[in-house]
Amino acid sequence: MLFLLVTVKKILTQEDALKSMARFLSKVTAPDAIRMLYLAFKGGAAVTKTEDLKTLLDLQYLAGLDIITVQHSLDFSLEDYEAQLRFAERWMEERGVDKPMMPVIQATENKETSAKLLALVEKHQPSMIGFDLRGGFYYHALRGIEEFKKRKPEVWVHALQTPPKVRFGRGLLTCSEGMILPMFGIDSFSRWIVPPPPTPLTKEVINVFDRKGWGSMKKKDYEAIRNNNTNCDCAVCQGKDLEPFYEGKVLDVLAKAKVHDHLAQRKELEGARESIRKGRFLSLLNTKEYPREFLKQLPAKDNENRPSKD
Repeated sequence: MLFLLVTVKKILTQEDALKSMARFLSKVTAPDAIRMLYLAFKGGAAVTKTEDLKTLLDLQYLAGLDIITVQHSLDFSLEDYEAQLRFAERWMEERGVDKPMMPVIQATENKETSAKLLALVEKHQPSMIGFDLRGGFYYHALRGIEEFKKRKPEVWVHALQTPPKVRFGRGLLTCSEGMILPMFGIDSFSRWIVPPPPTPLTKEVINVFDRKGWGSMKKKDYEAIRNNNTNCDCAVCQGKDLEPFYEGKVLDVLAKAKVHDHLAQRKELEGARESIRKGRFLSLLNTKEYPREFLKQLPAKDNENRPSKD
């Protein structure tokens, strides 16, 4: 799946930029990739003008992307976003676009707002929904997705901007956020896109997925807890300890960490597929060290009301 940080102003106003981006999107792919456009900008990616929305829809069409996305912004009213969805539906019908449309909604801290937004999207009967986590853990919004999936289990829900760890309450847990998302009905996820840190990036602060405990740990944690071993046989780790992993420049290590995370998490979720299908995923999470710590943080009443997964 392809996610890009692009200069929207140029795409919306310059013919060459539009054509160049369309060519780029049409070529960059992997054999099993699903190609879609996702705009990630600090403060959101609001496209308020109908003319600009049409340009972005045309861009996706010209690039031959597999999914047509219509992104929600926290700056939009519900009426504004519904108008955009209706415009996109008319645009697809007029052009005979036979591809699924994915409304991409942003997670909010307000439970009522989240419910209204999901209800609005549900009226349009999408076959898939994008859920922008905005680099955070929005418990009530995720519970809303969970309830939605009980009503519409056939709808594919993809989470975007998923951070490495769960921030719950005032603390940052070691638990990998992506690995617990299936318990809320999320079918797939992609990692967050973040700006450069205010201080120079070092190898020691890079988070690396831990296959054994389903956490996200830094170098010192691996040394202390895992005896400097990822217990991973992916193409990056190859069953070795972490000494080769941290060799090279800091950006090389960051790149290796991202590839490792993708391969290792994908492998773990493939192994969990049967548990998810049979409704036993919660039981599986309780066998993993860091998700188990996360589950202890959930409200006791919520755990009592949650259906048994055994």
